[in-house]
Amino acid sequence: IAVSLTTCALCGWTYDWFCCSMILLGIISNGMASLVIGSASLELQGVKSAPTTPPGDRMLMDSDDVVLLLRKEEDIATTIMRGRFTLRYEPWDEYAAIGLCSLLLVAQLLAQLLLIPQGTFFGQIMFL
Repeated sequence: IAVSLTTCALCGWTYDWFCCSMILLGIISNGMASLVIGSASLELQGVKSAPTTPPGDRMLMDSDDVVLLLRKEEDIATTIMRGRFTLRYEPWDEYAAIGLCSLLLVAQLLAQLLLIPQGTFFGQIMFL
């Protein structure tokens, strides 16, 4: 955040208002999107093993050769493999805030495509 504010101030100091305003718009839009998405709570809905499932060890493998062995913890392995993760947005009404944040991020993208080439070379470097 400090680096973004510093680059915004440097662009304003050199009178490059196109890049200064785009950096400031990026700070505001990404901050609002992070606030909305970060306010959600992550819930894990587990699944019980079938009663006919034979008892045994569970092994989970990753693409980086990481292996996790779970002994006698069949419910944990089943929850990890077959469970469902959901995000709950309690303070927001019917995902309206997520839609507004996505609209703001799309507007930021289009404005950056149009206005950053209008800035100076210094402002474009600061934008990067």
